[in-house]
Amino acid sequence: MFDMKKIGKKISTLRKEGNMTQMELADRMGISFQAVSNWERGNSMPDISKLPELAEIFGVTLDELLGESSPLAEAAVNDRIEEYIMNQNPSAEDVSAVLPILKPDQVDTIVANADKLDWKAIHGMLPFMDGDDVKEFALQAMEQGEAIEGFLPFLYEDDIKEFALRAKEQGEAIGTYLPFMDEDDVKEFARQAMERGEKIEGYLPFMDEDDVKELAVKVLKKSI
Repeated sequence: MFDMKKIGKKISTLRKEGNMTQMELADRMGISFQAVSNWERGNSMPDISKLPELAEIFGVTLDELLGESSPLAEAAVNDRIEEYIMNQNPSAEDVSAVLPILKPDQVDTIVANADKLDWKAIHGMLPFMDGDDVKEFALQAMEQGEAIEGFLPFLYEDDIKEFALRAKEQGEAIGTYLPFMDEDDVKEFARQAMERGEKIEGYLPFMDEDDVKELAVKVLKKSI
């Protein structure tokens, strides 16, 4: 993945070599000087559409600006991502590196062609995907017997519950799902487990205190 700090430092160096203030660079690019400031501090990356303009202003190549060669970034700049993926089969590292600077529709293009990528590449894309797309890939992973823990932080809570139910029906443990579930859903799973006579200690850290108390009262009443 591109190092935002290094790229920011490169932008700062090139700007100073060109004897420009942040405001002057911002005016030339039609953006705020705060955006330039954030780039140079490494807090954010220039949008993919701004990179060619930035490189042209500084009189450098895209590779020089980014500090490394990235054919996929070059393809993104030229709006040829789909063609590049189909012909070059980029690695997970290549895909992950460019995702932070891509536009949403470019990320969608990669997602639409994800069947050309390996699972490692797909996992690197999850933070940039829509929740529905994450669910679709998680379903494919589950059907292929793959673990889906890596998908959980990027799924909607209702979908996590759905996957947990499937896992439960298949006799699998759902402990890995609990940290990402809605507290009410955790409570429901704990209640069902208690009714089956199963231990519920594993659910408790992920439940609301009042719900834990409610279940404790039920346990106490049963024991009397």
